[in-house]
Amino acid sequence: MKILLVEDDVYKSTAIKQWIETEHQNTSVELTVSYRDGCLAALEGGYQLLILDMSLPARTQKVGSAKDTIVNGGELIIRELLDERVPFNAVILTQYETFNGETIEAIDERMKQMCGDSFYGCISYNSQDDSWKNNLQKILNDVKSSNC
Repeated sequence: MKILLVEDDVYKSTAIKQWIETEHQNTSVELTVSYRDGCLAALEGGYQLLILDMSLPARTQKVGSAKDTIVNGGELIIRELLDERVPFNAVILTQYETFNGETIEAIDERMKQMCGDSFYGCISYNSQDDSWKNNLQKILNDVKSSNC
């Protein structure tokens, strides 16, 4: 399985990538760290699953430069894929509970209505709690079984 992980937090991306590649042999995780790079990679296609952070820098940052953050960057990548009619499977994995005053549960419901079966939901990430692994495990199993 080939996965695209769009995540700018080094600790979070390392934990996710290591866990997936340890638990799922024959799975590769490609990492991008910005909305722009994630969007370009996703539009190229070829991934069985996109794991998207919600809040992303607009572009890959140079050391010491100001961060231009897109609060709903993960959602915008999905919207771009829908606009371009690129098939995808996606999940949002985020540390935050709200975005622009909207709860993660409300975003989850709205994205499911917009994307149908292509959107596997929103998962709350917490480095102190492994429940994100159980939730992501179920999605990985679902995506694998749907690709058989």
